[in-house]
Amino acid sequence: MDARYPALRRLKIPHEIINTDAMVTLLMRIAETKPFLDEYLGTPQEVKLVRKAKVRAITYSNQIEGNPLGEDEVTAVLRGKRVAGSKKDIREVQNYHEALDYVERLIEDSRPIRLADMCDLQRLVTQGLIEERQCGRVRTIPVSIVNAATGEKIDDCPQPHELRDLLNDLWRWLDDTKGINPFTRAFAFHFIAVSIHPFADGNGRTMRLMQHLLLLLGGQRIARFVPSETAIMQNRDRYYAAIRQSRSLGSLHPILEFLAECFAVSAEAVVEEGRKLLRESAGKTPEARQRKILAHARKVDEFSMQDVVNWLPEIPRRTLERDVAGLVKKRALKAKGKLKARIYGLVK
Repeated sequence: MDARYPALRRLKIPHEIINTDAMVTLLMRIAETKPFLDEYLGTPQEVKLVRKAKVRAITYSNQIEGNPLGEDEVTAVLRGKRVAGSKKDIREVQNYHEALDYVERLIEDSRPIRLADMCDLQRLVTQGLIEERQCGRVRTIPVSIVNAATGEKIDDCPQPHELRDLLNDLWRWLDDTKGINPFTRAFAFHFIAVSIHPFADGNGRTMRLMQHLLLLLGGQRIARFVPSETAIMQNRDRYYAAIRQSRSLGSLHPILEFLAECFAVSAEAVVEEGRKLLRESAGKTPEARQRKILAHARKVDEFSMQDVVNWLPEIPRRTLERDVAGLVKKRALKAKGKLKARIYGLVK
């Protein structure tokens, strides 16, 4: 297999996937979150979780590269409001939002990903921020991988004249690994492409978008809910250390395990957030409120409307009156007496 990628081998860029025990454990953690998150598809909560995921992906993918805007500011920018931030910071948010929308359009096309698509993503991420001739095109200048927080050089990158062969190898590798676990494949692509560093700027953001795209194309719908950029940003030094370690060891496992851990941690956090949303929404539907009323009604022989209000003080009286009337109509409750003094009881 290695002989198929002479440029990657010559530049000593690790590309062979070997699943370690740690990697298998992390993939199992990710898999355990899927049933819960899959249940959200088509539910009202899906919109909330996807919206939050999008804001967080934009916020933290940009923060990894030094953008100071937080979730509140990013939300405000997306709503067209003014925020206290530089034009560059605001433009980075707007650009990443457009790039995420472009990912969704690529998903709808359901065709093999081309190098041109990756270039388009880089163009969207960097438009208005770098020289036009380096926007959406493979770079023509030498660059290095740099820690955005410290300015420390992480690694030298291939020279411009080496990029064509490296990218040909990368796309051949992408075709050869179609049968690999989609998470492992997406994480490996992320690292290999960052190591090649094909663009003058925006490489990290572009490859995080490519990871997201490859997961969705691989049928991993939960990627829409899970912004692993959150965990990467919280462990930014480990991110750069894992890149450096994979290069020095000539092995993918340090960066694969790091990226898998970030996705697992983020997925588990989203599951917990989803459960909280379910708890908060539990009493917000007529059916849920009526179940609570019936649960209280089973403990007494008779009750009044004021009793219902006392049972559920957080719910407006008029809402509860409609709920009780609905239960009477369904013949789950019986009523006697005049309207203001009406007494209710369970239908036996």
